[in-house]
Amino acid sequence: MGNKRKINLNTLPLIQNKQHHKTHTNFHFRPTGIKIVGGENDKQECKECHKILLLTAFTTHTPRSDGAYYLRKICRECHTIIYREQVAARKNAPPRPDRCDCCHKDMKLEVDHIHGTTKVRGWICRNCNSGTGALGDTLEGVLQAAIYLEHDIEKIIETLHKVYGEIFARINEKKF
Repeated sequence: MGNKRKINLNTLPLIQNKQHHKTHTNFHFRPTGIKIVGGENDKQECKECHKILLLTAFTTHTPRSDGAYYLRKICRECHTIIYREQVAARKNAPPRPDRCDCCHKDMKLEVDHIHGTTKVRGWICRNCNSGTGALGDTLEGVLQAAIYLEHDIEKIIETLHKVYGEIFARINEKKF
């Protein structure tokens, strides 16, 4: 059979492996053999609990061009808590409506829940869910964005009354 040498293609010079032209040097290997972006003793802050933890506390996310994996921005512990919360919220969710509860468009819907609880707010599309989440999932965040977009308070109030009336017209349509 012969003695075939195993070659790690990730550590060969570019001329030999001819995979790509980028040279990434900032990586390490986990004991399982997975190539991870960053040094072995590097630390990262969890965006959920704000603890500064070693990279081993984070799970892999997406691969880089050289095969090294980027890590999630939230630690394993927070990711597990959030996932369990989402599963429980889906179980408590009312039946899926035909349209988004926020924009009333006919799109693929997701369960929207209050973070830190399993209380369901409703079914909304990905655009509305991402948008409200980026604004902090708070009324203050949405109002800050409204003031940024339109500096005229009278116009903001006028638009608020118009949208408010349209939403309640849709709600009353559903009841009858």
